[in-house]
Amino acid sequence: MKAKMSARERFRAMYSFQAADRPWRFETVGFWRETIARWRHEGLPFWVTDDVRAYAYFGYDRWIPVVVGSDKQPGIWPPFPRKRLAVEGGHEIWQNELGGQEKVFADGTSTPPHIIRPPVRTRDDFERLRPRLNPDAPGRLGTWLNRTAIGYARLFDHPLGILFCGLFGFARHLLGLEGYLTALYDDPALVHAIGGAWQRLCEGVAERLVRRRPIWATFWEDMCFRNGMMLSPKSYREFITPYFSAVVGRLREIGVEFTMVDSDGDVTRLIPLLEEVGINGMMPFEVQAGMDVRAIRERHPKLVIFGGLDKRLLAQGRDAMEQEIETKVPPLLKIGGYVPGLDHCVPPDVSLPDFRWFLGRLRGTGETRRLMKKE
Repeated sequence: MKAKMSARERFRAMYSFQAADRPWRFETVGFWRETIARWRHEGLPFWVTDDVRAYAYFGYDRWIPVVVGSDKQPGIWPPFPRKRLAVEGGHEIWQNELGGQEKVFADGTSTPPHIIRPPVRTRDDFERLRPRLNPDAPGRLGTWLNRTAIGYARLFDHPLGILFCGLFGFARHLLGLEGYLTALYDDPALVHAIGGAWQRLCEGVAERLVRRRPIWATFWEDMCFRNGMMLSPKSYREFITPYFSAVVGRLREIGVEFTMVDSDGDVTRLIPLLEEVGINGMMPFEVQAGMDVRAIRERHPKLVIFGGLDKRLLAQGRDAMEQEIETKVPPLLKIGGYVPGLDHCVPPDVSLPDFRWFLGRLRGTGETRRLMKKE
């Protein structure tokens, strides 16, 4: 058994397929809003209101991000003011932070919004938006959240990183999914202009953070459905690979050793394309899309794997999840480069006691007893 490590040391060991004092703890990428609401009635403290607070409460290891983009924000700064434009029956129409318009459920149900109008439909729209993609925009890195992240990582020796919106996700945010896919054929010059702006944003922010010693970067993409990629490998290599390769290469030059992409769905054809540009980690490997992390490990021995345990089994009883854990986790941990966890967010049909059992089962019997005392 290795001596106790700092979070930064443990993260580096995990990503380098080296021995650590214990496995990295990141057992799910998040929690449905309805899950948190349910658990409030099952003993969850009142202050646990979102994913970040839940990570702290459940004892996750902390890899601290400076947030540039995400699944909700491609990196527009400053964001547009969010304001309600109309109410239509059970829906509301909003101007969103990207400058587009979206329809959401009036009761706050946590489903993805329906995009009515994306922020970019023409080259002129993009040129008007371009100043908000400036990596040096005042305040971009000076938000309370980002200042706190940098300070916390340095004080407690946690791995500091950068959370980006990946290029596919970035272009989809700006053009909408249909608009992006048709622009590949109808306006490739616009697509390449967006790629160049994304590259400049990512590289510029990374260079501003050199003195803070970031060691990881994650790119949110979600570019696969259950049946595979949303664009062909040929289109990927034409419109994404040149910009992604440049960004990953620059990150390496400034000391970012570990890179990861977050994409749902069947990522079988995507992984080789990511490895071509230098990505060395991925999550969350959805079982219902046919992803088996044991097969992924066999085909991609150098890829760091996060997740891959079927979240649906948590609601089917502990015996079902026990078998899932036993058949996947020990052999993958033995090889290394694996973070055991669910294949997506925790759904609301999972009870708080069962989730605590799941955490304890992954972490060991002593941890199980400690977690159960909270009930």
